[in-house]
Amino acid sequence: MRSKLSDNKVVSVKTGSGRWIQLVPDTTGSYCLYEPLPELPLGRLLFDQEDNWIYDGDLLDVNEQEDVASVISGCQREMDELLKTIKRG
Repeated sequence: MRSKLSDNKVVSVKTGSGRWIQLVPDTTGSYCLYEPLPELPLGRLLFDQEDNWIYDGDLLDVNEQEDVASVISGCQREMDELLKTIKRG
């Protein structure tokens, strides 16, 4: 999966639950996930050849996993725009 994140730098994401998660890309194309305080490893997010995400861990619920995956894949901006359109309509 080619990330939509620029330069594969560490990115912080705030999930819908209010949790901040840092995405740290590794050399295999997956992302290590961390809660910045108290520096808690949360698992990894991997993508298969069809760009489906796979969560390797047990500390994030499905909604948090989707929040993180959408930022990596670039879908977050599209979802935000869709929600704005729906609210206006």
